[in-house]
Formats: sequence, structure tokens, C-alpha cells
Amino acid sequence: MRHPLPASVQGEHDADGVAHAGDDAAVVPTFSVCIVVRDRAELLVDAVRSVLANHHRDFELVVVDDGSAVPVTRVLAEAGVSADRRVRVLSLPPSGIARARNVALRAATGRYITVLDSDDELSADALGRLHDLLTATGGGWVYVDYHEVRGDASRRIRLPEYTSARTMLLGVLTRPRLPFKHSGTTIDRRVLERIGGYDESFRLFEDVELMLRALRAGVHPRHLPHPVVRFRRHDGNITRGRLGGLVFWFRLVDMYRPSRTPGVALGIKALRTLSETGKWLVSLGR
Repeated sequence: MRHPLPASVQGEHDADGVAHAGDDAAVVPTFSVCIVVRDRAELLVDAVRSVLANHHRDFELVVVDDGSAVPVTRVLAEAGVSADRRVRVLSLPPSGIARARNVALRAATGRYITVLDSDDELSADALGRLHDLLTATGGGWVYVDYHEVRGDASRRIRLPEYTSARTMLLGVLTRPRLPFKHSGTTIDRRVLERIGGYDESFRLFEDVELMLRALRAGVHPRHLPHPVVRFRRHDGNITRGRLGGLVFWFRLVDMYRPSRTPGVALGIKALRTLSETGKWLVSLGR
């Protein structure tokens, strides 16, 4: 179920019981960095500190606590970062990633929404580089390169660029490694208002569904060829139940395949099955 986003945020509680900033807010920031978290206290603190260390200072940070055992408010207070007025924490009972992301979107007040996973970090120049690209191109959607870190090893992941929304849509459906990373993705609020928020019927791959919906709507994302996100690879961020997740992938293929020609959907599903099976086998060896 998709959720539309309001064009402006009123000073009242929404259906989720979350209080939003009112029209009397002193500043509407350029960026709203949105983090959803559940039970990743140490990693979350690193993520928050990385945002606060950005050289571009015109931002707010919205953290949605999706039912953590230890409240995020306590975690951030003990880390000494909650006093920064740009940090807001919204608390929910366990609600699922898509709903929690939608709560963050509805609470955000910035012109651009920057998504950051709770176990990732932004480089200090991230928001500045995003601002420069958005200003230079007038784009409404940006995805970024990133560093993948495992233990002491780090490697840069260079993502492909596409000449059109249609070719990127096919790449999202068929490439073994997704051609974008949701963490670091930055979206003009007006684009989100047009296409809606996350589809809460997706327990997995809600980020992929949002990207595919944007691509089908003709949004052509810009690529920032600079690694502004530090992605920590660990057991907790390996998608569990990959083969069970094929149900969601098959649904995405049926919804967004670029052609209705008989056999196209079957071929894409076969490719995705091989890809997810391969990833599952690799995860078994870890």
C-alpha cells in the first residue's frame, strides 16, 4: 500500500501519532537525512556522528526508532549527540521498514530527502557534493557510489550510469548487483509527492519498488560518481530468506517488466532466481 506525502507539514500529530514541526519552524533545511533503525545502537551512533560532521550544515536529521529494545533516545543521549537541535527522534512500536520510512518522510521538512541506513556513514563532503550536483543539473533524484567495508578491508563500488529511465529499469530488474544503493539516495520532495512514499505491502525490497515506480514514471536518476557512503558489510545486513524473498522479486517483475511480450517476465524471473540463489549459496559459506 503506497502512502502519499503531504506538500507541507502541519503542527499536529498524524495518524501514526508523530508530532511534526509546524509552519513556525525557523528554517526549512536543504536536506532532511532520514535514518530508520532497530537495535543497532553502536552503528547508529557512528551514522549520526557522520551526518553531524558534514561540512554542508544546512540539514536536519530525522531518526525513526522502529521498536528498538533500548530506546534510541537513550542511546543518542549517552553518546552525547542528542543535544544538537538538528537531530529529531521519532519512536514507533515495531512497524516494519516501509512504514517506518514513511513516518520519516512525513516528518521531514527539507527540500531534499537523503536516505541513510543505520549501519552506514556519510563522508564529510557528502551533502556538499550532493548539493553541487543537484544545483548544477536541476535533477530530482541522485544515487551515489560507495565504499564497501568488511573488517579492515575496503573497496569502492562504482555504479553504472544509464542513458534513460527505461534502460535503468531493466538494469534494476536483471543485474545480480543492484545498480543503485538506497543509502545515500537523495530525492527532491516534489518527486516523492508525485509518486508517493514506500509501498508498505513490501516486507522486503521496498527500496527497489520505490526506485522502479520512479523509473516507470519517467524519473531519470542522476549518478554521483563519488563514494560518499561508507557501507559496513556484516552478517546483520545480509538479506535473510533470499529464496523466500523471490516472492517479492517476482511481484516486482510482474508489476514493472518493461515489455508485455510473452516470455519476458519468465526470462527475468529466471535471471533473478539464479542471482538470488547464487547470493544465498555465498552467504552459506560465510
